[in-house]
Amino acid sequence: MDIHHVLVLPFPAQGHVNPLMHFSKKLIQHGFKVTFVNTDFNHKRVVSATNEEVNPEGSTMRIISVPDGLGPQDDRNDLASLCLAILSTMPSALEKVIKDINAHDGSEKITGIIVDVNMTWALEIANKLGIKGAVFCPSSAAVFALEINIPKLIEDGIIDSDGFPIIKGKFQLSPRMPIMDAAAIPWSCIGDTTVQKIIYDYVTKIMHYSHLTDWWLCNTTSELEAGALSLSPKILPIGPLTESGDGFRSLGQFWEEDLSCLSWLDQQPPCSVIYIAFGSFTVLTLTNSGN
Repeated sequence: MDIHHVLVLPFPAQGHVNPLMHFSKKLIQHGFKVTFVNTDFNHKRVVSATNEEVNPEGSTMRIISVPDGLGPQDDRNDLASLCLAILSTMPSALEKVIKDINAHDGSEKITGIIVDVNMTWALEIANKLGIKGAVFCPSSAAVFALEINIPKLIEDGIIDSDGFPIIKGKFQLSPRMPIMDAAAIPWSCIGDTTVQKIIYDYVTKIMHYSHLTDWWLCNTTSELEAGALSLSPKILPIGPLTESGDGFRSLGQFWEEDLSCLSWLDQQPPCSVIYIAFGSFTVLTLTNSGN
């Protein structure tokens, strides 16, 4: 009997790779085979961060990599350059990977593709090859809803056609949505105006491609984000995705685990510590951390 074989494509950042790795684990538990596609750069980081074999014999998950279009010395934290490189390099590389797998795997051809919400250009390739696809948002439904509603932001005079905020202060996409700050719109608070325009153009492209599928999955819950989910009812909450506690260790970590805090954590009362993750693009000084 043919096995369901899914290709999973995260955006090349820690906060995107890890949730999709957890989701891939869930798929495997339900009988799927998974091919997980990192960039070459991040694949090396994952390999160096683990003491385990990344692709053990007999595993139903295979981790492979493709180029991201940047050189070895280029800064992957330069989000604008990364987005431009991804669009110019990864589509052709990904299409070749899928064709090669399907030419050699016989009964285990790729039958589905799950793409990060920031990599939805891959859905065009999937459609071209006759493969069904789904979008996965690793962060909040509120951000997803904000980006899907870019035309409404323009129509309501919140941003202009280049993505730059027109208003100052707070706004709401709908009465049930959280209040947002125009200055904190994701693409408008990174770098200078040139960088912001590049990122905005990338976001508008990926939101356009997201409509190539009816499946929008999000790492959230209806209890936490009822307002955002009511604004975009197509979004299906499937979170929170966390380690299952069955001994599975995520192969999505870019850095070796730092266990030095565990003895301190063990001394704290239950539910008394709040963990905040700022993502792999954030660099904090000691002063920032203190604040």
